[in-house]
Amino acid sequence: MSSESLFIHCECHGQNYAAVVCGHLIQNNNNYPLGFIENVSTPTNPQGWCLACEYVFTQENGMTDSFHNFNNMAVVCTQCYQEIKTKHDIYKNQQS
Repeated sequence: MSSESLFIHCECHGQNYAAVVCGHLIQNNNNYPLGFIENVSTPTNPQGWCLACEYVFTQENGMTDSFHNFNNMAVVCTQCYQEIKTKHDIYKNQQS
């Protein structure tokens, strides 16, 4: 993927930059946060995943096929990304 940001059309926020999160953060129907780890290796390509994905990432020493299969990445707009990040940030939610 190039370092150039991609645009997507979000049903909630319209035309926006694309970001990626793990499927666990999208599919979570519980009211408790799953943690949010931000991969900041490429600032123009925001990526985030839950603590379970971070464990697999660490065990696999990077983005292996096993990590990608477990992560089940989903493309979202950057506004949705920020909302998901806020919802699942365990440190911020502990202070509330």
